[in-house]
Amino acid sequence: MDMKNNIIERIQNFLYSFYAKDVKDARINEIYHGLCHCLMEVIGKRWVEAKKTHFDENYYILSFEYMPGRFLENNIRKLKIEDKIREALKDLGFSYEEILSYEEEPSIGNGEIGIGSSYILNELTKRNIKTLAYSLRYEGGNMRQVIKNGMQVEVSDHWLNSANKWEHKKGFYTELEIDGKKLKATAYDMPVLSDKTAYVNTLRLWSSNPISKIDFQDFSRGDLIKAYDDYIMDSSITQFLYLDNSTYEGKFLRLKQEYFYAYACVHDIFRRYFKNFKDVEKIKDKIKILVSDVHPALALVEFVKVLYDQYAFTYKKAIEFSRNIFEHFVFLITEDSHEEYDLSMVEKLNMDFYKSLVEINDFLIEENPKNHIINNSKVSLNNINKYLSKEYLISSQLIYQGVKKKDKIKLKNINFGIDRDLYGSSCNKRLAKFLYEYGIDDFSVDKIRKVSNLYMNNSFIDGLEELKIKNKKSFIEKYYKKESRLNPYSIFDIQATNFHEAKRQLLNALSIADLYYRLKENSSLDIVPTTYIFSGKANEGYYIAKESIKFILALKKMIEKDRLIKEKIKILFVENLNVSKSRILYPICDIYSNLTLPLYDNNGFEILASCMNFSNVVTSKGGISNNQKEPKHSFYLIGQDLDKLERDRSENSYQANNYYYSHERVRNTVDYLIKEDYDNFSYNFKTIYDYLINYNDSFYIFKDMEEVSQKRIEISKDYLNKNLWVKNEIDNILWANEFYLGENAKNIVKRSKI
Repeated sequence: MDMKNNIIERIQNFLYSFYAKDVKDARINEIYHGLCHCLMEVIGKRWVEAKKTHFDENYYILSFEYMPGRFLENNIRKLKIEDKIREALKDLGFSYEEILSYEEEPSIGNGEIGIGSSYILNELTKRNIKTLAYSLRYEGGNMRQVIKNGMQVEVSDHWLNSANKWEHKKGFYTELEIDGKKLKATAYDMPVLSDKTAYVNTLRLWSSNPISKIDFQDFSRGDLIKAYDDYIMDSSITQFLYLDNSTYEGKFLRLKQEYFYAYACVHDIFRRYFKNFKDVEKIKDKIKILVSDVHPALALVEFVKVLYDQYAFTYKKAIEFSRNIFEHFVFLITEDSHEEYDLSMVEKLNMDFYKSLVEINDFLIEENPKNHIINNSKVSLNNINKYLSKEYLISSQLIYQGVKKKDKIKLKNINFGIDRDLYGSSCNKRLAKFLYEYGIDDFSVDKIRKVSNLYMNNSFIDGLEELKIKNKKSFIEKYYKKESRLNPYSIFDIQATNFHEAKRQLLNALSIADLYYRLKENSSLDIVPTTYIFSGKANEGYYIAKESIKFILALKKMIEKDRLIKEKIKILFVENLNVSKSRILYPICDIYSNLTLPLYDNNGFEILASCMNFSNVVTSKGGISNNQKEPKHSFYLIGQDLDKLERDRSENSYQANNYYYSHERVRNTVDYLIKEDYDNFSYNFKTIYDYLINYNDSFYIFKDMEEVSQKRIEISKDYLNKNLWVKNEIDNILWANEFYLGENAKNIVKRSKI
């Protein structure tokens, strides 16, 4: 029997068993479920074999976020059976695309941490390195963004509503105590496949469950709220990703979440270790743990606590083991990403943990008075990672050099890459097919280097431009056919990332407003039509980020009303950014706008993904732009460099109010926006203006606005020079090509003596 018919038969057998249905009568959810079950039979065999290997090699990733994308599409692609699945589904009366789109994308991550953690897991899996990655099973997921009435509205992203067909519940659980109540952490495992070999690793999600679901006595008396009190409180810990911590209750719930995660992971790691080894002394040579950003930091304290409490280690020895086993990767470096908790809150959380935390802090201070993890009765999660881990891993060479000057901790600059399959070949199939004609049959490092031979190839230059236009036409036809007058021949300028002041979407939008008013003043200004695409979510409690979205949407509406200018400037907002949306955006990107202030620009995932799809880039002078000396990129650079910004900050030399009054273009643009009639521009821009003045424009929006506008006029001219434009795109993909974990994946593991 051929594979197509085998797939159909297995789906039919599944439908008999679970739904008592014939395939001819099956609904889409039943066919989807049957297909997942069919694939899991294949994956399960490989998974079992992988678990039998490398007993003395265990690598762990602790991260609150992963962004794997849709599992069905990923698994079909990695099993290399898309054609057979398409044929089978067609025979069953369903299209491949409708079955893929039926699956909810796992809502267990958002932004750099999620992208980076998934990338690390995939790279280790490719190299047959036995890895278990931990996260939380967020039932309500990350918030789903809906644009309604000119603003962002947050709703729950219940990705588990139809159940997760790729997970299985484990037969064990870990019991712990939080705030005087006992609860349990239940594990759910999901497979992570390699796209090069048959190897399978594990993503383990923890769910918080009450030990006793309902109080019978309260229920029988009719006090339903009290009866379900423990059930509600215990289950709430893993309900949502990133709880609002602006109130005491919200912050305490966030702390509960982080402690729950730390406890479950650490005790599971010890449980797994002792399945194969008896001597705890060897644990530092057998495991390696990478901590992604600040949120899992309590795991380091819990690890030291376990060694001290249960295995008679001294604190000195336990901390030595921790520093040998744990490494910390810094994703976010903004001030609001450095979490602190009142010591009294930790005491309320768990008294035993509190005592260990205080004792560990005392030891660290005795070792070095500067190495405190508690200061002014506040616990610093950032300092826990600093002083209890082996190395601090940082992407940006500029940030790395800055931290190296200030902090006496072990640092390493590491060039992380991007998932080339997820954000390159599989999402940009026209590009993959086109490169194949030039002997580049995949997006591996060695194959992409061959692009360097195509600088002077006119057919390549013409073909690359043609496929980008085709991608844009397909995008408009499939997703935005009803959007008024999207022009596929315009420059598609994209900024797709979380909304945050440091990302400076506000600078992007103010620059667009400036160009709009320049055109109002001089309609003959030579600017190539440009479609500015924004996508990204604002944290529910982040006021100015949400105001920025309101401003962008009002600006979009105002420009669309202008009959003369709407042909030259167009704004599109793609709501609810996730992996699937990103995979749609990168293939249509002509230029990516990375405007993150260099002080906070540590990662470059969006830049790398856009460059791998042959894009130009306008960027501030930070991030990873200086990480590689050769080959050189051809970015459009704006703003001050990191050293100048740090001097400005220390000397307080930048005064936003003075700058506003002394720079005509800034003043005119802001004044125009403030004075616009509300019927024409439905946003009170004075809200943002007052905010910028009151906080002295701490993210340099006014300062960089004119330069961004001028740079876009320069970009507009360069776009008309096809050879120059494509030459720059080639420079950029060759530069981005040198960012890959590659040997670094092996080196991380080697450092742990595995």
